Amino acid sequence: MSRDSRDLIVLGHRGGRGEGWPAENTLPAFERAIAEGADGVELDVRLTLDGEAIVFHDTTLARATGGADARAVHKVAYADLPILPGGERIPRLADVLDAMRGRIVNVELKADVAPTSMLGDVPQRMRLVRTAAAAVKKTNGVDVVFSSFDPLSVIALVAVLPRVPRAILVGTRTPRAATALPLAMRAAIVAAHVDESLVTAARAERLARSGLRVAAWTVNDPARAQLLVALGASWIITDAPGRIVAALSPRR
Repeated sequence: MSRDSRDLIVLGHRGGRGEGWPAENTLPAFERAIAEGADGVELDVRLTLDGEAIVFHDTTLARATGGADARAVHKVAYADLPILPGGERIPRLADVLDAMRGRIVNVELKADVAPTSMLGDVPQRMRLVRTAAAAVKKTNGVDVVFSSFDPLSVIALVAVLPRVPRAILVGTRTPRAATALPLAMRAAIVAAHVDESLVTAARAERLARSGLRVAAWTVNDPARAQLLVALGASWIITDAPGRIVAALSPRR
């Protein structure tokens, strides 16, 4: 990436979330995150029925539409996606990358591309990797980092798009892997994106010693953000970018 790896970075989680925010993972949410001072955004990518890489978190449309549409995303063509209750559209990855020129975009690949067996969905996961990589290749002026909970997707990116940085995501379901998995994958990744509750001084130190950057998610409390930076996290991913940027401004 063009920015110094030592920089303290704040990313808007799905742009931002909470009362008064536009729908998550939409262009208005990303634009507000930047307006509040974020260095960039974190977003989720999955495929539609016709193979479009869209920016959307859940496997179904139910939560985003307030229960009005419960269809599985992978069974809906892009042109048939609903307008969200606030009037926002579900964007394509390419649309967001075009809008975020000059910014950092953390593209999380959703490994659960279809509710099938782990073996059966491997082709779909590889299809997602290739489609997302193609969108990134066509975009200039955006600092992209890929991330995923799925090691297979991360490793596939080494071959598909070797020059774009990659990170492994670690959550609370596998707390013991918070250090072990990133260290095991350090040849393929530049960073560990760790649930903020799992970030400790010891873990951050071990990861840093191996040359891995630590990103903490999702951090909405200013005091916690300051502590995480003190522990060694250099990227903070938050639902409240304006509040976190203000809290960390003396360190930036």
